[in-house]
Amino acid sequence: MAVAASAAAGLVGGAVAAASLLPSEGSAASASAAAEQAVGDIALPGESLAGETPPEVPAAAEEVTEVIESEPFDYGDCPPAARACVDLDGERAWLQRDGEVTYGAVPIGQGGPGYDTPRASFHVSRKVVDDVSYVFDMAPMPYAVYFTDVGHAFHEGDPEGESHGCVRLAPGDAEIYFNELQVGDLIHIY
Repeated sequence: MAVAASAAAGLVGGAVAAASLLPSEGSAASASAAAEQAVGDIALPGESLAGETPPEVPAAAEEVTEVIESEPFDYGDCPPAARACVDLDGERAWLQRDGEVTYGAVPIGQGGPGYDTPRASFHVSRKVVDDVSYVFDMAPMPYAVYFTDVGHAFHEGDPEGESHGCVRLAPGDAEIYFNELQVGDLIHIY
């Protein structure tokens, strides 16, 4: 009620100001009467003007739950026995167990021209948490998971850039691959 009273007081002040713009009839009483008339023509929230029917409130819309079915995961040519899969054309990689995705798919960087990432099935041969490339200017290779005997590995790097044949993973992804993959796990790159 206090809110309605203060709102009405504000309206009265506005009505008085509006009434003062009207041509003067020579007395303060006529300005007061004009203000009262202006206030009488204003309905506060939840009220209606005298003789008017309040507007109908539209019924609440029924809530509709839309079920969005995701498309099945595209495993491409990756066999269910592989623990890690790399889709070079799709620029993505994921981890799986018994043919079910356990992590990913995540974006990857791959070998640039003349340094193609090999396409085949491999096995994890070794892991080194803080390695460097002795062939390519001591380039850092954190969380390296090697899968060839000539230095190809998953490792942390910019997935947007090209590598010298390794599979580059974003920082968090590289650490997860390092922790999840074990020596002997099957890697399939297609």
